[in-house]
Amino acid sequence: MNFAQRFGAGLKAFSLVFSSGSRWAWSTMLGRTKFDYAGEVGNGRGNAALMAVIYWFCRTFPEAPIRVSTINRQGETTEQPNHPLKKLLDSPNPFYSGELLWWATMADWQFGNAYWLKVPSAADRNRPEQLWWIPASMIEPRWPDDGSEFISHYEYTPNAQAIRLERSEVVHFRYGLDPHNMRKGLSPLGALTRELFTDDEAANYTASMLRNVGVPPVIVSPKLDANGIGPKMDQAAADEVKSRFTELSTGDNRGQTIVMRGATEITTLGFNPQQMNVRDLRKIPEERVTAVYGIPAVVVGLGAGLDRSTFANFAEAREAAYESNLIPCQRLIAAELRTQLLPHFGNVETLKIDFDLSKVRVLQDDQNALHARSLADLNGGLATLNEAREAVGLEPLPGKAGDVLYIPGTVTPTDPDELLAQPEPLEVTELPPGAPGQTALPPAGAPKMLPLRRRKSIAVGAAYGQVSK
Repeated sequence: MNFAQRFGAGLKAFSLVFSSGSRWAWSTMLGRTKFDYAGEVGNGRGNAALMAVIYWFCRTFPEAPIRVSTINRQGETTEQPNHPLKKLLDSPNPFYSGELLWWATMADWQFGNAYWLKVPSAADRNRPEQLWWIPASMIEPRWPDDGSEFISHYEYTPNAQAIRLERSEVVHFRYGLDPHNMRKGLSPLGALTRELFTDDEAANYTASMLRNVGVPPVIVSPKLDANGIGPKMDQAAADEVKSRFTELSTGDNRGQTIVMRGATEITTLGFNPQQMNVRDLRKIPEERVTAVYGIPAVVVGLGAGLDRSTFANFAEAREAAYESNLIPCQRLIAAELRTQLLPHFGNVETLKIDFDLSKVRVLQDDQNALHARSLADLNGGLATLNEAREAVGLEPLPGKAGDVLYIPGTVTPTDPDELLAQPEPLEVTELPPGAPGQTALPPAGAPKMLPLRRRKSIAVGAAYGQVSK
């Protein structure tokens, strides 16, 4: 058995123990509990906080269009807007657009795996003519029992009858790699099941409270006198009081006046929404969900981020969402397209596929800041008039009118050679005997001494190499 077979056999045995698609596999990832939070949460698509993140990602992902370029021998790229792969991704099939294809694909990908079906052209069976999204719940990778192949084919089950799809017919996008089954991606939800369960329970609690007059459950009982004695009530009477109280305090009758036949004591059982502080309780799951997906809460409109948001930091938060989430994800998706789709359209060594981020508005320079910077460069003499015009998207002026530098009148141009010129050596004049400041002549052969101020000047100049000795 060769290495590939041994490796594949090990993967098979491991996958039999840990099935990444099962609820049990999710629940085993959670420590210090035996409660099946994953089973209660399900696929997570019913949680509003999670879907706010997913929908924002799906809406925003197509903002950067796919770009196909050719690469020459010098490594320079040239965009090919009419390349067949570019056209296919823009119009994948006759029934929906490329943007809608990306929406459905990214919605599945955020849960671990997404799939495309490649329909070959009648003229060239090796080149796809159409692309179709396959729901991740309908398709699974398969491999031989002996593990001789990592993936031999895919099993597509749109109904009771399974359909075999060859590897060459499928594009498989993985959200990382699942350590329980390395043939598939790993859903981030495995780390969020408790948070999603908490948020779902808080939503259910609030909805239940509002459905039942907005107050917590109560106990209605006859009021006792000072001696602890009260009227007796049989089960039939108790059921009647309960039914009457429920009828007048819930549903469309909530808020109506209730009149009891005798002295009655109502005791609150539990906490009301204000005492529970449900709003703050729901912020913790929101923070965890947005942290795992790398999108600031304020960007998707969740309360955990809106409390501290302003118009000034919202733009920065959107830019952070691109840099921490969308751009890395687009790089991963482009890598899969280069591996699984680009070879059908030519030599991958001379073709490049990526997402054109220059079309993303939030990543471009603010126009006011761009104009202010260009004007400052022009007035400071750092850029010519034409360079400043081109920086803000204007056409250059004809002739030489725009190829000049505007130097401020308060600035004096200086030749750099003059700044580095060596100063003339200074002559030292001996004072005659008896002159003021000279008390005595130095002994014959002694070095000539300079005044203190002059000695300091020479010492400083010598340190910069500006004094001739």
